[in-house]
Amino acid sequence: MEFLFDLEDPLQCLERIYLQLSPLVVSLHPERPDGKCGPCFGNGMLLKYRDECFLITTEAVLSQYSIQHRQQAFAMQGKRRLPLYGLPYAAAQHMEAAAIHLPADWLAKHPLQNCFELSAGPTPDPLASAFTLLLGMPVIGPRPACAPSGPIGIVSRAYRCHTRGSQVVQPWHVEFDSQDIISRSHLDKHTLLTRYQMPGAPAISLYHSFKQDGNRLTAYMQGLVMEWDHNGAGAVLCGAISLTVFLDSFLQRLRQGEPSVPELLAELLNRHFH
Repeated sequence: MEFLFDLEDPLQCLERIYLQLSPLVVSLHPERPDGKCGPCFGNGMLLKYRDECFLITTEAVLSQYSIQHRQQAFAMQGKRRLPLYGLPYAAAQHMEAAAIHLPADWLAKHPLQNCFELSAGPTPDPLASAFTLLLGMPVIGPRPACAPSGPIGIVSRAYRCHTRGSQVVQPWHVEFDSQDIISRSHLDKHTLLTRYQMPGAPAISLYHSFKQDGNRLTAYMQGLVMEWDHNGAGAVLCGAISLTVFLDSFLQRLRQGEPSVPELLAELLNRHFH
């Protein structure tokens, strides 16, 4: 995806890009006994790859969807509620990413106007990006907090950092300040880091490209939010460098038959609920 970028008014351009990308991001909610949505437990990205549609999230979020909530969950796209019960899913072996497949019969009932197009080419270096947008719904943490007023965007910057204190396999780091948070209501960085989490929120890196009609920003799916970092600078992300390899493997298993869900459930249970 490409966006025109005005160097004289970068903040307004980034807010416009945030509004265009936000419909591609969904928040995940359990289905309550009364059929309504419970509180958000994670985020994901609607993504298209090799003409197939997926919901991409983290393994930790998938474990809550599949084990804690037994797939009785919805993906909220704005005010639209998308049921996720009974869909095939998979987790990557050597990265923290996971995917829920959205098959053709599901799409016929719940058509998606847009998905983020993932190409099979290499992903650029995150440190070379102009900005990285984190998009998603804040999830209430263990400390008391008000229910979030809606999804937010965070204009962040990638930086080099040691990996001590993080359990993420292939981590990279982004930093941001309070003025970098795009939100309907006031939300400062300290409140966000101490009272909320954003698990599974996609990180979209934007790279400058100069063309005849002006300066443009090209968007790449760069990773997913895992946790806030331990030094309070921003977030730790799992990179999406192997995402296409994982999705190719998932598609191959889907074409050969349903993925081995019982074995995957056992692995998720062992890693996230022990």
